[in-house]
Amino acid sequence: MEHLYPLFTTGQISSNLNLFYGLLIGIGFGFILERAGFGTSKHIAPVFYFSNLRVTQTMIAAILTAATWVVIFSWMEWMDFSKVFIPPTYVWPYLVGGIIFGVGMIMAGWCPGTSVVGMVTGKVDAFAFVVGMFVGMWFFFDTYDGIKDFANSGYLGRFTIDKFIGGDMFTSSYLVTVVLGVGLGIFMHTMKKIVDSKRSVENE
Repeated sequence: MEHLYPLFTTGQISSNLNLFYGLLIGIGFGFILERAGFGTSKHIAPVFYFSNLRVTQTMIAAILTAATWVVIFSWMEWMDFSKVFIPPTYVWPYLVGGIIFGVGMIMAGWCPGTSVVGMVTGKVDAFAFVVGMFVGMWFFFDTYDGIKDFANSGYLGRFTIDKFIGGDMFTSSYLVTVVLGVGLGIFMHTMKKIVDSKRSVENE
């Protein structure tokens, strides 16, 4: 069973079965998001104001859990990490895109995944967000010829943390992920305490 995972890229399952599994995982993921309360913008927008950390806590827990299992499976040779798809890195468009993405989340109170869940459960604002995403994608592809130089700038290929600071996936990459995750959690909780303290003073 060496290098069994990822199932598709290691040739363990067919393309059709891979798509079927993806559909099942997507349905399960959407169900969990809805049951966890993420099918509403009331839990997403407040993150940026440090008043509700449910989304942040869930994301940090998910990232650290996934990273831990990737390391364990790779170490036990149940996974061939070289077969795991990692999108190529383009530094400058990623920075600009991240800013646009963040501003959009603050304004709308949705992210792509939760907006689909919200749309399916009848949220009008989620539907508007999904329409906006498709309009944005259409605009990008329609204007790509004019911005392709920028869109492909800062190319680093399959770039991971260990290539930047040395070491390997089992040491530097994983440890940095843990440190950043824990650090983000501490920062968010500290900011929430500060915000809650100011609000309590203002309400007195």
